[in-house]
Amino acid sequence: MIRKLEVLANVAVIITSVVVCTTLVRRYVLPSRGGTAAARTAVTSTNTAPLRPPSITNGTAISLPSVDWSESNRTLVLALSTACHFCSESAPLYRKLVEGKRGDMRLIALLPQPVSGSRTYLESLGVNIPEVVQSPLAGVGVSGTPTLLLIDNRGFVIDSWVGKLSDSAAEEVLAQVVK
Repeated sequence: MIRKLEVLANVAVIITSVVVCTTLVRRYVLPSRGGTAAARTAVTSTNTAPLRPPSITNGTAISLPSVDWSESNRTLVLALSTACHFCSESAPLYRKLVEGKRGDMRLIALLPQPVSGSRTYLESLGVNIPEVVQSPLAGVGVSGTPTLLLIDNRGFVIDSWVGKLSDSAAEEVLAQVVK
C-alpha cells in the first residue's frame, strides 16, 4: 500500500513539474504570435529585446496634448524609458537619426519620466533631441520600449518598429528619416 502511494505521489510531482515548466517556457521564452512585418524585424537573439506583437498598428491616431503634428510633414517619435537597457543599447541608431534627419522630418523623444531627467538621460547617450515629451507610454498605445513611431502630419501612424532593431530594420528606419 505504501509503495503504491509513493509511486502515485512521484507521478503527480512529475506531471505538475511538466505543466509548470511548459507554462513558464510559453510565457517567458517563446515569442508572442502575430504582429506586423515591422515588429517581426526586431532581433531575437539572446542579447536583444524579445520579439513582441506591435503595440500600435498603421493608421492608428496618436494624441499627445503638447504636440501639433501639422508642424512637420512627418514625425518620428522615439518612445523610450530611462530604465530600458535596449534603449541605451540602441543609442548609436538614435544618434544617426538625429545627425542625418531630413529637413521635413521632426524627431520627438517620448518618455514616461520627467522631462529634466529624460534630457539628462538622452544627453548621457549623446542623443540630442530638442523636443522631449513626458507622457505615460500606455496612453499612446506603446506597450514596450524602445518603440519608434513614424507619424504623418495628421497624427496617424505610418509605420512602427518595436524592440532593439536588427540591422535591416535599422536601415529601414534610416531610409525613412535620413537624407
